[in-house]
Amino acid sequence: MNNSSSTTQNVTTSMADCWIYHQFAGLFVNQNHGPLRTSYLDSIHQTIGLALADSPRTFAVRFDLHLPVDFDVNDTGVIGRFFASLKAQLDAADLQKLNEGKRVHPHNLRYIWVREIGSTGRPHYHVLLLLNHDRYRTLGSFENDEGNMSARIKKAWASALAYPLEQVARLVHFPEHPEYRLDTKSEYFKEQLQALFYRVSYFAKLKSKVIGPKQRSFGTSRN
Repeated sequence: MNNSSSTTQNVTTSMADCWIYHQFAGLFVNQNHGPLRTSYLDSIHQTIGLALADSPRTFAVRFDLHLPVDFDVNDTGVIGRFFASLKAQLDAADLQKLNEGKRVHPHNLRYIWVREIGSTGRPHYHVLLLLNHDRYRTLGSFENDEGNMSARIKKAWASALAYPLEQVARLVHFPEHPEYRLDTKSEYFKEQLQALFYRVSYFAKLKSKVIGPKQRSFGTSRN
């Protein structure tokens, strides 16, 4: 397919899947960056719902992953390797506790990611992790390279890139207020859910994405 037909397909698909309203499924969305993609909003809403069904108390973490300047931007499998590495770490931590004879709450990892093109013309990833709050409830110090969730995230990105950890730490960015806690039994649950959904609805914006058969720009964990 030539570039002209690919661009036409992207525009047509986007317009047919364009959300312009202030609420989705009764929750306010971030329209500050223009229209949103309806199918992405639906996937975000479903994934959060599945996480809450698994874990009525859910811990959510929002962060960004950047690529090294010499990394092949066509290697779109890097995000899949990241989640595989992170899950392997979480599974190993669970197994270690089991071997120690301790009670282990399942981590129930779910996730949402989006690939965007920045002002430099290079891609980066926005990520939301959803975990069982009875197992994980904080990122811990961002400076740590071992023993907490922020360290596991950095190690998983290093593994996905096949780069030394010390070269990768600066490529993982935790924005302000990256942590969310949802408790379905809390009187503040609706407010908790609203705050998270509004934040992550940004992932569904049409701008800054390459949409086509060879450029997957969005994904979630499977059911």
